[in-house]
Amino acid sequence: MTVLVLGADEDVVTRTLAGLGAEDGLIVLDQSAGALEALERALLDSRVWYQIGDGDVVPLPDRSVDDVVGVGGDVKRVLR
Repeated sequence: MTVLVLGADEDVVTRTLAGLGAEDGLIVLDQSAGALEALERALLDSRVWYQIGDGDVVPLPDRSVDDVVGVGGDVKRVLR
């Protein structure tokens, strides 16, 4: 399972990770490189991938994630 989280909110990402298995992945999408870097330093979890962008134009392929946490205009396209 792959989950997309819109926004580099450490609490939201931590809660989402808690519900995932060891083989699952989580993509954090945020416009701020600094926010993503800070989150990466705080989490140190190999299941998390970091991507610069926003929810209006998600820079991921069609049907590439199983669930989305957050609201964005382009999220329906990337859901499986």
